[in-house]
Amino acid sequence: MASYHRVLKVFDRSVHDKSLECDYDVHPWEILINGERWAGKVRLVGFVDVFFLICYSAEARFEKGIIIYKDDEVIRDTLERANVRASDINLDVVNLKEMKADKTLLPKYFNFISQPLDYLITSVGHEIGLTTEYPKSSLIKYEIKILKSKNAVTKRRIRRAVTQHSLVDLMHDAIRLGMLTHAEMTAQLLGNFYVGSATDDAMSKYFDILGSTSQRSNIQLSNEQS
Repeated sequence: MASYHRVLKVFDRSVHDKSLECDYDVHPWEILINGERWAGKVRLVGFVDVFFLICYSAEARFEKGIIIYKDDEVIRDTLERANVRASDINLDVVNLKEMKADKTLLPKYFNFISQPLDYLITSVGHEIGLTTEYPKSSLIKYEIKILKSKNAVTKRRIRRAVTQHSLVDLMHDAIRLGMLTHAEMTAQLLGNFYVGSATDDAMSKYFDILGSTSQRSNIQLSNEQS
């Protein structure tokens, strides 16, 4: 069987990508995937928009794995292209209450809960391999439970790998990945937000990030609290 690095390349991903958030081993007893424990080594490879769970053996030999989508726009598009309804795979809409109050809102499916001892992630995904095409039947709902690490750095990196990024986090990501310069981000904030407290708050947080970044390389973002 091929290396799991080769499998990642099928999805145009690498552990050397700038968008990499986490590349850690997770002990099999510290993770449940749809209520099951995988035998063997489990690798969590997380990016800004997706994360992979890979079971591998010696010399990074790929045994099996899954991809989990974190971006709700990608999830909606994937379901539509596969002609699969969320209800078909028992995937709940997590912003149903908000949608009833605002008819313009689109459904969101990704759900992340930080429990006292664990992270609980619910989303859609499928098994992976060396192929680029998968049957629509492979698209299923996944419930993943990961025991929080006692190591603060590992815990923070794993959380960023398995959860969606907030507006402030995305600002930092855009600059970190070279997608936007500081000047372009400022223009985006001033041009795309309504003037008011929300804009002021976003601008304030953004400039706080700039100040923090100039003082230290690792900053704690809004979704790194627990």
